[in-house]
Amino acid sequence: MNLKKAFSEITELLDILYQDREEILKLSRDVIRDCSIAIKNVHRKEFDKFHERLNQIKINHKNLIEIVNKNPGIFFKYLTTPEQEYVESIAFYSIISKKEIPSPLELNINPLNFLLGLADVIGELRRYALDNIRNSHVEDLNLILEKMDEIYTYLFTFDYPSGVTQDLRHKVDVARNIIEKTRGDISLAIQMDDLKRCFDNKM
Repeated sequence: MNLKKAFSEITELLDILYQDREEILKLSRDVIRDCSIAIKNVHRKEFDKFHERLNQIKINHKNLIEIVNKNPGIFFKYLTTPEQEYVESIAFYSIISKKEIPSPLELNINPLNFLLGLADVIGELRRYALDNIRNSHVEDLNLILEKMDEIYTYLFTFDYPSGVTQDLRHKVDVARNIIEKTRGDISLAIQMDDLKRCFDNKM
């Protein structure tokens, strides 16, 4: 066995893996950052800016998958966080815009990462609901709560060991608490709005 040749080949292989990993980490950071900005765009109702950001996210996500697929056994784990963030931003926009949430197949996203991202969007919906309450916008509060309940109900049906679903069960438990708090906040906001309307009508 020619050790010099073997080590030379191994070094070449590891150099390629290292370069791919660095590119994956860069693309992953870009996707995560852009998803955070996209979510802020939705909160501010800057939908044109959201779509501009989304186009860049799609490009980076596609490039990310291409590199991961070269060595999925090594790099697959690096898709988890950026894909969850991608799903969260898409689902949040879809719900606020009253559109259908795209499927994992349509987004080219791993199904488990899709579920984990959906679990996270419940927290973002609570934030959106609280912003509406502070601004005395109660019209869509029940719709938001219904969507939170719907997502939770579907997620709750995935009763598999954590070895299969990672931390999905924990996220679902957190989501349940978030929904209950939001339900109380929305009920109080609607009651206060009804009282205000009654008072205004009597004036």
